[in-house]
Amino acid sequence: MDPLEAYDRYVQAWNEPANAAAILEGVWAETGVYADDEVPNGLVGLPALVALMKSNHADMPGFRVWSTTVPRMLAGRLAVKWEGSGGQPPIRSSGTDVIEFDRDGRIARVTDVFDTE
Repeated sequence: MDPLEAYDRYVQAWNEPANAAAILEGVWAETGVYADDEVPNGLVGLPALVALMKSNHADMPGFRVWSTTVPRMLAGRLAVKWEGSGGQPPIRSSGTDVIEFDRDGRIARVTDVFDTE
């Protein structure tokens, strides 16, 4: 799996939560971890990540996320800045994803560092 393709599918899954599990199949490692400021200990596995995505969309209808920089590879990790918006009134958020991959190129860990204001 190409890291950039894996990342593109990861973003697509955030924007299509109803199809997230299918989009991430083969991209997300079985024991993949997602961690951010709100879940610092991380969520393990695809079902937990998909539940988070769906919850996020339920809390902020119309939520969309997009990259604001070109993803960069450094020491086997991918880093990219992103922004997101959703809800009524719209709530904006932004941060940096640092993504680690397993030997097969699947996403093994996403550490999402939110921007502070």
